[in-house]
Amino acid sequence: MLKKIVIAGSAAAVVLGAGTAALAVSGSNSPNSSSTVQGAAQAGKAAGLGKRAELRRALHASWVTRDAKNSGSFVTHDAIRGQVTAVSASSITVKAADNVSETYAVNSSTKVRSRADGKGKAGTIGEVKSGDQVIVLGTGSGTLTATHVLDGAK
Repeated sequence: MLKKIVIAGSAAAVVLGAGTAALAVSGSNSPNSSSTVQGAAQAGKAAGLGKRAELRRALHASWVTRDAKNSGSFVTHDAIRGQVTAVSASSITVKAADNVSETYAVNSSTKVRSRADGKGKAGTIGEVKSGDQVIVLGTGSGTLTATHVLDGAK
């Protein structure tokens, strides 16, 4: 599931990188998440971007979906791939290769996965160290809260 979330986040980065082409291609101004993902794929092709190769190079992204529990509201998602610059029991700060830095609150709902020797395992935020390469996924529009941390991401 984390891989699907990362791919969805990377698709959002393609939308950001390809400008508003996703909305133009999808033919809709509705914030429907499925049309946005389809639009992202079409926009990526229109911009001459490879499917997965380009998505795997995404550094950070933000996107909005309808709330699955309340169709009248929306959820802002955020993702970043980079190096941990600070980490504690309550927060993690990550700096992407383009020097964008984001800080996420960490709580008991944050899922941490560690990757070593090509295998993933459940972990804790205490195992994440400054200097580690990570992918962090979260939600929020003012204060970001980490939902997933993948330590050892390449």
